[in-house]
Amino acid sequence: MTVDGQLRAWIAEFVAAESESPAVERWVGSVLGRIVDQVAQVRDDPALQSAVRDACDAHWRSFLANLGQPEQTFHFVQEAREVPLAVAQHGYPLPVIFEIYTAGEQAVWEFITRAIRVDRAEGVSEADALVHFWTRSSTWFDRSVEQSVAIFSEELERIRQGDAARRLEAVRAVLSGSLADPREASARLGGHPVSAYQTAVLLHTADDARIADLPQAAQTITSTLGLRQPLVVHPGGRDLWAWISSAEVPDLGRLDGCGGWLSERHIIAAIGSPSLGIDGFCASHSEALATQRIALAGHRPEPITFFADVELLTLVGEGEAMRRFVHRILGRLTSTDEQVARLRATLRALLACGSVDAAAKQLLVHKNTVRYRIERAEELMGRRIADSPTEIDVALRCHETYLVPVAAQQD
Repeated sequence: MTVDGQLRAWIAEFVAAESESPAVERWVGSVLGRIVDQVAQVRDDPALQSAVRDACDAHWRSFLANLGQPEQTFHFVQEAREVPLAVAQHGYPLPVIFEIYTAGEQAVWEFITRAIRVDRAEGVSEADALVHFWTRSSTWFDRSVEQSVAIFSEELERIRQGDAARRLEAVRAVLSGSLADPREASARLGGHPVSAYQTAVLLHTADDARIADLPQAAQTITSTLGLRQPLVVHPGGRDLWAWISSAEVPDLGRLDGCGGWLSERHIIAAIGSPSLGIDGFCASHSEALATQRIALAGHRPEPITFFADVELLTLVGEGEAMRRFVHRILGRLTSTDEQVARLRATLRALLACGSVDAAAKQLLVHKNTVRYRIERAEELMGRRIADSPTEIDVALRCHETYLVPVAAQQD
């Protein structure tokens, strides 16, 4: 076999191995992690982060499919279009796109270099392999950035037009603190009474066909509370922001009945706490953003999540310190084994219900089964529930939200 033939054969093996779903998932996680670390907007904006994740996945699969072909062809994947759209629609500057692709390119090149030096077949020249990959990847990134800039510019021009754009501009001014006068803010927001109690609602869908349902979802939530027309703005992508004004603190418990309606339409709602005045407008929105970040971190997000229910998780965060805390508290109870997952669910039920009898009723099992599972869970943790119930409850919530593998969620 010629040197060129050996390189092509190894590239074919590389493409086959890296195209497997588990390998793609690991690669996407690694590249996304680099981007999140280096680009604050991606780290803090769950919707943009979701778009970047989808783009990484689609880009890599398309790049791999083309890598072994004699001639390179470039296809700007549809998922990648959502990134510059989201950047423009969420009010971020053009350099954010450059930062995203720069961080991604660094991660890709490190991955490729490591793969060539460690995994290349005997007889394959490291230099030839590096040149082949570098030529293909650099062209891919250059064309992707070029297309992204064009899409960003077109979307930015569209956003700058119309009443919706002016309303979104006013919302961003209030959120940034540059528009602080309540009367002026109400006037620029179409008469929305910002001096009243404000309840922020963030709506998101992963289904493009359901984007048109988002305004109806905001109205349904508002009507369920017995209140009038919400202030609605479309920041872009598959998201919608809303604020519901009220003379008194609304009873958010009434919204539990909206879960089925939202679930049928594949819409996820994150709701901040009601807060008074223009400061409350900002505070409730900030809470809703934190709530949405946690909701989207799960592999099976609930259709409606309230800040009050996840406030503790927003304080704990999702970094390495949280992971160490979870493993220190739960010990072997963090196993991905199905039986251990059942023990965690039983423990959560006991902590939520407060008694073995109530937990048994909730889980539809005999109370002796609950007792046995609790004893087994305590063995795996190496600690008794009565000694640290709060720490165990927090650790279980963090584990369920951030650390449960996709496979375990799907079982």
